[in-house]
Amino acid sequence: MASMSDDGNSITFDCPGCQAIFPSPAALLNHLKTEGGTCTDAIPVQHIPVPPAFQRGFEENDIMGHYYPTSRYIYNRGDTFLDRMKASEHERRHQNQLYYPFADEGEWELAKFLALNFTQSQMNQFLKLKWFETRVKPSFKSADQLLGWMASLPHGPQWRRTTVEFKGYKSIHPIQLIWQDALKVVKDLFSNPIFANFMTYDPHMVF
Repeated sequence: MASMSDDGNSITFDCPGCQAIFPSPAALLNHLKTEGGTCTDAIPVQHIPVPPAFQRGFEENDIMGHYYPTSRYIYNRGDTFLDRMKASEHERRHQNQLYYPFADEGEWELAKFLALNFTQSQMNQFLKLKWFETRVKPSFKSADQLLGWMASLPHGPQWRRTTVEFKGYKSIHPIQLIWQDALKVVKDLFSNPIFANFMTYDPHMVF
């Protein structure tokens, strides 16, 4: 459950089981994964919420609506984000080391910083600095190994890039369309237990 912090400057996320407070959805998911059924069993199974358009406000007496009569068939249960994390090739090691294949949280933060801010050439130059000759080196020895470890971690939908060309209209620079697969995005949202009690599944008409 999301709520404002005591200072009113940030949003925190509360565990529904032990009531521990976390600064982000990712931190809450890591906690739920680590605790297993202890906390996830406490997530309440609520009725599907009423669509916002059906909720009447003050002095709104003329709103009417209805659901589509043959909707809401349930065909099967899909995997949640936590299920996918448990199916990860690193799950067994994550029981003892949450940040595996990285050595610890500090090394994970270093790896994320390098991946977000450096090119592969710059990563390799960084890892070859003489500074590491007298200090502990990271577990990853090259940019390829670092990016390979990153790719092996559970992740959501990936961004894609497509070059767009129009016959008869040449551009000075290639036109790049950055996009994601909408179906994979929807599946990712539906698999996230944080949103489980805030979704409606029935098409409805309001008039």
